[in-house]
Amino acid sequence: MATIGIHYVKSSLKGAINQGVDARALLRRARIPEKLLSTHNSRVHTDQVSRLFRLVWKALNDEFMGFTKTPSKPGTFALMADWVSHGDTLEDLLRLGIRFYNQVCDDIHMEISFEGDLVYLSTQFRHPELDPEHFYLEFWHVIWHRFASWYLGKPIKLHAAHLDYSPVDPDEYTYLFRCPTLTHKTRNQLVFHRHYLDEPMVRSPRDLQVFLRRSPMDLLTIPGEDTSLTAQINKLLQPAKNTELCLPNAFDLASTLNISEQTLRRRLHAEGISYQQIKDNLRSDIAIKLLSSRNVQINEIARLLGFSEPRAFTRAFKHWNGLTPRDYRSARQTRA
Repeated sequence: MATIGIHYVKSSLKGAINQGVDARALLRRARIPEKLLSTHNSRVHTDQVSRLFRLVWKALNDEFMGFTKTPSKPGTFALMADWVSHGDTLEDLLRLGIRFYNQVCDDIHMEISFEGDLVYLSTQFRHPELDPEHFYLEFWHVIWHRFASWYLGKPIKLHAAHLDYSPVDPDEYTYLFRCPTLTHKTRNQLVFHRHYLDEPMVRSPRDLQVFLRRSPMDLLTIPGEDTSLTAQINKLLQPAKNTELCLPNAFDLASTLNISEQTLRRRLHAEGISYQQIKDNLRSDIAIKLLSSRNVQINEIARLLGFSEPRAFTRAFKHWNGLTPRDYRSARQTRA
């Protein structure tokens, strides 16, 4: 299990302490022993840190954890994540996300710039004096690096990190970003290769819902390729654009994976899912994506998903999502 240095745990509490919140109570509820705060080089499991951050959000009603002049209501990040889900590539995600926060927030300004083959993701705090140890700036960069990597399904390798200060714990900073850290620069930036911008966003709406329920757990570690059997099957079954979904039976799927049908069922059960659930989830995710376009008729969606008739698709979709395809499309367009 991944761990985080105690410096970040202590720094994360400063905003709450400044507003009169009992830090000891937060630590107890997060199940983090208080004695660790006085132990040099101690580390805390990411699940405990995630729990602590959630408690700070709730105590302050602020996703910025008290490190900015104006709070950010809990749910703002989720709203941004839903907004960027309309994009197709990493460049879409970054441009939409930057536009979102620059529109709703005056305390943190972001921008993206280019120099040759490199991309520079810059962040500037309007009131840096409220974050004297640079905890939230560093966490903010962690959020954007991990969130973008998660949406691509693979880690974005950073070329460098530019800072206009020296981090309190330089070793931990290097551990978090796994790249050269250049201090006393004019701007705070993450630098990576331009080719990542064309990488597709591979996560589904269902994946995003799970990600947000777990947040910030998955933002605290560098994501890698999902090596689960469920992920392998999803990748295998994913149809090419505008082609009909083909769903083999369990025996044929197991043969393709070079395992027995019994092993297939046993391994999926260990991952908390069944092959039928994988098929239903895949059909539902593809249907939701297609319903977001007015150009694809519901009859055509039913055909692409392998249903014998539109009525069967309508029944299945309502079972999965609580609405008929027509009602879902109408509600989505109304929100848009």
